[in-house]
Amino acid sequence: MDRIQLVAVVAALLLDVMVLGVMVARIGELGFTPNRTAALGLNVLLLVNLGGSAWLSARLLTGHSTFHKLESWQTAYLPLFAVWTATVVVVLPPLFGFN
Repeated sequence: MDRIQLVAVVAALLLDVMVLGVMVARIGELGFTPNRTAALGLNVLLLVNLGGSAWLSARLLTGHSTFHKLESWQTAYLPLFAVWTATVVVVLPPLFGFN
């Protein structure tokens, strides 16, 4: 089961990298918008989260880490998603001139 989880996390990581590439290209062509900014920030957060999860899952499979470290990584990362959500709600509207 742990191997399947690692494959799923790596697949999600690769997909996120592809999405980030497309988003950066689109922002380069058309500029920043509130939606693109929110999506870009979320995808960067996901990239770091998935990368850390993949690393810790691989270490778990090889016996160099414990499940507790993977669990702690995921739990400790949740507040960052909350901070980004608050940033999108509080900071982005005035930044883009919404009343």
